[in-house]
Amino acid sequence: MQPGSELTAAYIYYNGQPFQYTVDWMRYAILNDTTWQADNLTAQLAAYAAEVDPYNISTWNGDLSPFQSRGGKILQYHGLADAIISSDNSPRYYEHVVTTMGMPPSKLDDFYRFFRISGMGHCSGGEGAWQIGQGASGAPNATNDPQHNVLMRIVDWVENGNGPETVTGTKFVNDTASLGIDFQRKHCKFPLRNVCIDPENYKKPEAWECVP
Repeated sequence: MQPGSELTAAYIYYNGQPFQYTVDWMRYAILNDTTWQADNLTAQLAAYAAEVDPYNISTWNGDLSPFQSRGGKILQYHGLADAIISSDNSPRYYEHVVTTMGMPPSKLDDFYRFFRISGMGHCSGGEGAWQIGQGASGAPNATNDPQHNVLMRIVDWVENGNGPETVTGTKFVNDTASLGIDFQRKHCKFPLRNVCIDPENYKKPEAWECVP
């Protein structure tokens, strides 16, 4: 897990108990054994679960060429303070696609772009500029402008060919839109990362720069 995730992940991962999603998955989807206990999990059993792959649920197919050939576009994001799924998983998958398809990021950009959202929890929430138009947790979108709204951005990309270089996130005061905007930040397209170049004005989008 990334630093910061422990603030919300303590009740899930750091409580001395097995992760309940894993227990339920093995009991009900893989083994059909309601008495199975997590201390019986082995590498061999994990490999078996991957082989069973019920309903083709696995998400580790690195060959996206069928989707690409249909003209599809993928705009992926992952909160760096995600308390459920490690935010390291998304870069790992992205690199898996790079290797499988033999395409560098400059080529993948034609149909697949990935953004790491600093301070965002699991899909939404958190201390960062997490509101990017996903409409989660009851917070309204800051705007329907594609630069600030990932839904409108994917529409703009598909219909007008305007692929995003950054995605601007918004943090409302107390996560309440009626109280106004606390700060905004431009989240970088992977593999670039955000670096603060003007600490005194860190709440301004221009205080951050995307670097290799």
